[in-house]
Amino acid sequence: MYRAAVWGASGMAGGEVLRILAAHPSIEALCAVSRSREGQPVWHAHPHLRASFPDLTFCAPDEALKQEVDIVFLALPHGTSAPLIKEYLSRGSKVADLSGDVRLKSPSDYEKWYGAAPAHPELLEQAVYGLPELHREALKETSLASGVGCNASCSILGLYPLAGAELLKDVRIEVRVGSSEAGATPTIGSHHPYRSRTLRLYEPFRHRHLAEILQELRLSEECVTLSMTAVEMIRGVQMIAHISLARPVKEAEIWKLYRAAYSDEPFVSFCPARPSHLRLPDPKLLTGSNRALTGFVLHEDGTRLIVVSALDNLMKGAAGSAVQSANLMLGLPESEGLGMIPVYPA
Repeated sequence: MYRAAVWGASGMAGGEVLRILAAHPSIEALCAVSRSREGQPVWHAHPHLRASFPDLTFCAPDEALKQEVDIVFLALPHGTSAPLIKEYLSRGSKVADLSGDVRLKSPSDYEKWYGAAPAHPELLEQAVYGLPELHREALKETSLASGVGCNASCSILGLYPLAGAELLKDVRIEVRVGSSEAGATPTIGSHHPYRSRTLRLYEPFRHRHLAEILQELRLSEECVTLSMTAVEMIRGVQMIAHISLARPVKEAEIWKLYRAAYSDEPFVSFCPARPSHLRLPDPKLLTGSNRALTGFVLHEDGTRLIVVSALDNLMKGAAGSAVQSANLMLGLPESEGLGMIPVYPA
């Protein structure tokens, strides 16, 4: 068994990592780190995990650093992971970061999108973006997988086949997000009494996850916009992209591109043409799983396309991709521990 430390274990993403590791045949959660809940049973924060971790308690950071571990999951607030990444890499541990600390390759891009220079710019070049569908072979060779933004990963998976074929002329992305994206600590925008039953548009043009989309799809910011809408969900991300294509295409060509990209992927599926209500994916079809769905509708003029993709933001958009990347880094089967069937209806 590989030994794992989970930092930020009392939060939502950290709790999802623990839920995955509870049934993982090759990775054991040796310590769950939480400064605010030191000494408390893990199931006090995650009551659904009581049977899986009846005796595991949260430990303090100092205690966690005394433990020898093979893999570290950092589900920490932005700006706090980089020093720990340096520490654990120096010890020979592998790291799957869930934050945004090493998502971007360019220090100048990092400063532009995050408003401050990276604490350890050398880590940006070393990290491999933690989306196995794009970087499977590189993840097998690295010791550091970056986190993926849930909105970014949903968008990237939806647009990747078209970007590879250089078909994207202009892209207007709208992402609809559930409340768990805001994390466990409520704000005036995320607190349930204020957020419930709203359709609140925020970040109309330049959410920071756009930086990942531009980087991974090699697109120019001039041709892509990204807006976010908070909707009445807890889990889930749905990406809707209104696309002007670089040239006219037929529907068969689009089908061929997506099948070529995803037919062998363990966690990405392409929606069927029929029945029509399943052609464009609903996040509820993916709740609790590491799966992603994508579908499309082509306008009759052949130059306008709508692409829709969906995933569970806490799983494929965070913890699931982190464990998937960890599996690759450790030489394990990529899908090990990630076979959860979606819960439906939810």
